[in-house]
Amino acid sequence: MKKKIEKIDDDQLIQSIDRHMRNATGGNTNSSDVSKRRENAVYEMSLEPQGDLKPQGVSSIVSSDSAEIAEGYTALLTKLLLDNNKLALFTPYSNEMAAIKASQVASDVVNYCLFNSNPDGWSKLSTWIKSAVVFGNSALTWGWEEHYDYVVEEYEQIEEGALDQILADANVEIIGELQIGEDPIVNDDGTSYYAYIDVRLRRKIDKSGVKLSNIPPESFLIDRAATSVTDATFVGIVTEMTRSDIRRTWSDLDLDLNEIGEEATTRNSSFSYEAFARKDASGTQNWLTNSDSDEEEANMSITVIECWIRSDRDGDGIAELKHVIKAGDTILSEDDVAYVPVAVLNPIEIPHEFYGLSLLDMARPQTQATTAILRGFVENVYFGNYGRTLADPNVVDFQALQNPVPKQIIPTNGNPAAAVQQLQPEPMSSGTAGMLEFLGLQKEQSTGLSKTAMGLNDTLYVSGNSEQKMAGAQNAAQIRVEHIARRFVETGIKDLCRGVLREMKSNLKNPVMYKTDKGYASLTPQELQTMPANMDLDIQANIGENSNFSVAEKLMQLTQLLPQMAQSPTSQAYINPLSSYNLALDIVKNMGMDPTRFLNDPNTQEFQQAQQESQQKQQEKTQKLEQAEEASIQLELATKQANVSLIKAESDNKKIDNKRQLLSAHDDSSREWAELAVKAVKDGVTPPPHQPADFMSLYQDTEEREEQEAQQAQEQQMMQEQQMQQEQMQQGMPNVE
Repeated sequence: MKKKIEKIDDDQLIQSIDRHMRNATGGNTNSSDVSKRRENAVYEMSLEPQGDLKPQGVSSIVSSDSAEIAEGYTALLTKLLLDNNKLALFTPYSNEMAAIKASQVASDVVNYCLFNSNPDGWSKLSTWIKSAVVFGNSALTWGWEEHYDYVVEEYEQIEEGALDQILADANVEIIGELQIGEDPIVNDDGTSYYAYIDVRLRRKIDKSGVKLSNIPPESFLIDRAATSVTDATFVGIVTEMTRSDIRRTWSDLDLDLNEIGEEATTRNSSFSYEAFARKDASGTQNWLTNSDSDEEEANMSITVIECWIRSDRDGDGIAELKHVIKAGDTILSEDDVAYVPVAVLNPIEIPHEFYGLSLLDMARPQTQATTAILRGFVENVYFGNYGRTLADPNVVDFQALQNPVPKQIIPTNGNPAAAVQQLQPEPMSSGTAGMLEFLGLQKEQSTGLSKTAMGLNDTLYVSGNSEQKMAGAQNAAQIRVEHIARRFVETGIKDLCRGVLREMKSNLKNPVMYKTDKGYASLTPQELQTMPANMDLDIQANIGENSNFSVAEKLMQLTQLLPQMAQSPTSQAYINPLSSYNLALDIVKNMGMDPTRFLNDPNTQEFQQAQQESQQKQQEKTQKLEQAEEASIQLELATKQANVSLIKAESDNKKIDNKRQLLSAHDDSSREWAELAVKAVKDGVTPPPHQPADFMSLYQDTEEREEQEAQQAQEQQMMQEQQMQQEQMQQGMPNVE
């Protein structure tokens, strides 16, 4: 018979959580070795002579190797990962425009949440990275936080209709009572109305969003068998909350905080050795612990456990993931969840283990050895300047010997040479300097951070090919730095970006404003919910092929390639019409500048409308120019035609004038003969014979000349007409008759 599986009740759940906490790793009480390494890392980073660096002799100097590694790696990694204030780059699985737009929106919203809307977003991400460099494993959590701001608006007078429009917003309420003014307000057209006076309104502004929180390493607990947060049976965070905060957060619960306080005082993460080391390094180690009688009741702290545990609460035989918050033996809240909102960074992996090594763990042997040698140097110089002395107490005055003053005479009871003897310090070994150099080389090899990597090694410039040597050395070091950055990208950072988007999808209730490359935009909860779930995620890190330098080189190649393709008729069809804009956009973005300051987005409705208007104006301008050109051609043709007609008319007029002159000459000759004949008759003499001019010959000659001239004019006209026809054919104009 199949055994019945019993449900897990509250007491059993609390016992299970306590058992997991005792067996978990990561805390200061149940992971002493891990905790000790983190404690030593704090002292090494802060140059504090504590822990394993506690002085044994006179000198307390501490090697700066670990501090240089902590600060150097943090600076490099934050520059590679956080320099552009962008991390998430969601990409769709399909080429549909809606999917592409949704992925762009998701990227912008997540990045805005991480770096803008989240308080101290960049600082928390930087602390997350530095904690991984120093401590090895660094955890960051996130969750939805309900938060509202209130703004008071005041109006000296406001019309009833305008006030109603404002009050239509459910987030606006009236402060006090409304009062109507005694005197009416007169409009320009003579109409009047009464208005409310001295109106005060309170507007509720939703500032809710995803909040990031760094987890102190000693407060983070995880199942010992886990290799990641995903496969862990138990993940816990130990925190301290005041009674006031507990009452405010869980106001619906009837809690006996006195009982909870007694049960929850056995674990106090605030006073761990790791926390004490950090306080010691910052100079605030002198804590004043308060008893119940010293502290105000509302401000008394209670240890609260927030955990994600897999438990079969319903007895179906399958352990579901639960989010449980408890204090003592009291469960404050319990929810079913789909994932653990914790992202972890680890720079140096130990395969198949959750906890790895930090950069300071790798450099610890060199730091300790260098510190010991430096202290030997300092103490040797100290003893050389303030040497030790052997003295016989029966012969010399010790007090006078220990407190020398100028011109002092120290009395002795015998030979001073026999009473006092100066001890000389041992000379430093000749190999000490070489050992320091060797240890420095070992540090560089173990951590990958060197002067060469930072461009500070002058020795490479002594010999030839210095630039190539420097570039090769820097490239080798860069590979190690980029490897760690890539580990961060593929693990914790991707988990964080996906988690922030999931959290917003689950909790967003009101429209949210976010920043894009093109300005600010608004996103509604409905639009967020309808986003496709099958989006891939890349991280916009300045590493490898995605580095700013590498991208800049590729963009420069494109600036040369695209014009070449545009000159080829066969390649023109392959060029995207927006290629110039896209190229300029990527160049500006890669330079870390705002593209909207320089470029207009051609995909916007405003731009397309402006383009249509511009094209329409250009078409109208072109049409007017064509019409003007056509009119000019017509005028030129008409002018030439008129010139031809003028030449013909001048030729005809010349013909008529020649004939008129010939007739006039003939008439003059006949009139002269007639006058001579009349005179001869009167004088009684014989008139002279009449010999008329050969008019017909003259007329014929005139006709021949006129024909020649007409032929020449006709030939000239034909040439002009042929020229006009050629021009008409070239212009595509009809013949002008």
